[in-house]
Amino acid sequence: MTYDELIPELKTVRYCCHRLIELNQELEVLNHQTTGLAKSGGIELTAEQKRSKWPMPTYQHQYHSPLGLFEEISAKEQEVHHFQKRLMDLRWTELLDLQDQNILWDLYIHRIKAEEVAEKYGYTRRGLYKHLMAEVKKLTKS
Repeated sequence: MTYDELIPELKTVRYCCHRLIELNQELEVLNHQTTGLAKSGGIELTAEQKRSKWPMPTYQHQYHSPLGLFEEISAKEQEVHHFQKRLMDLRWTELLDLQDQNILWDLYIHRIKAEEVAEKYGYTRRGLYKHLMAEVKKLTKS
């Protein structure tokens, strides 16, 4: 892979992290609903309700069946695995020096302006990008 292919991957990290947090929250809600389904044996009717000829209240849920709920959980878990895999694909950054990793994080994850990052690490803006390209090119050659 080249510098032009690696850096856009790094830019997606922020989105992946936010999406993983959202998916985990949604899964927590869905899992709570499944435990509610598993524990509920139906609505307990009073003696008066049992004698009544009128329809009684039933379980109301956004899914027509528990299977729909489990299918949605499965789909969300697959999406979580997809984003986890995308984050694991970025392990190439661990091969860089710690300072270079910090520069990449500041630029692409924390979204600090390039001028501020360059000043922080003692580069000019142009020199910073030249340095990063050279370091990433070293990785792609080996």
